[in-house]
Amino acid sequence: MATVNESFGDAPVEALREVAAWKRGETALEVVNIDPMPPERVRAIRRKVARSAREFEACFGIPASTINNWEQGRRKPDPAARLLLKVIEADPEAVKRAAAA
Repeated sequence: MATVNESFGDAPVEALREVAAWKRGETALEVVNIDPMPPERVRAIRRKVARSAREFEACFGIPASTINNWEQGRRKPDPAARLLLKVIEADPEAVKRAAAA
């Protein structure tokens, strides 16, 4: 982060030098992987709308074993399942209506 004593263009120039050094293999960049749907969030969504994985299955059609695997971290929801979980989190009644139709 630039300080008051640095000129306006110093930070971008330094960033480009760092990128060039990385490209040449001279340095490693810090990598942070963020799980978009961690097991704790899956569990919180399920608990918000159902007391058990079986009840969640009855409401939304996602097998209880799948929910259990997601909650235990043995498997991760694919992008479509993550989207469905987000919609269930935001408006579970809308998903229930759609599933019943």
